[in-house]
Amino acid sequence: MSVSIYYTAKRSRPINAEEQAQIDRLVDSFSIDDELEAYLRTGEGLNWESFTIYDPATPSQPDVIFEGATKLPDNTDEATWIGLEHWLELLAQLRRALPGATWHVHVDDHDLAWDDAEGEYVV
Repeated sequence: MSVSIYYTAKRSRPINAEEQAQIDRLVDSFSIDDELEAYLRTGEGLNWESFTIYDPATPSQPDVIFEGATKLPDNTDEATWIGLEHWLELLAQLRRALPGATWHVHVDDHDLAWDDAEGEYVV
């Protein structure tokens, strides 16, 4: 059974060019594509899924500026936790890159809280 992390950011104003460039840099810096390619080639490592961002031209609601979902790896005892930590760090940085946005992050039906003091999601 697969488990996914879902993320949505809402704000009254759209993402501007500078914010989009920062999003692109962050997503690229957290890319697991090399690990995924190695896993698909050799069967070794985690069965990652690339970070998925839904098409911003068709948001699920009018004020949604960023949303997506990514299946967490699940082929070892620690895989889901490793994947969750990795993607939550990316989402924390994306949250800081989109000031004024209201975020909702959850793993299936479990909402993840944001800790303002620590600047991270609480699992």
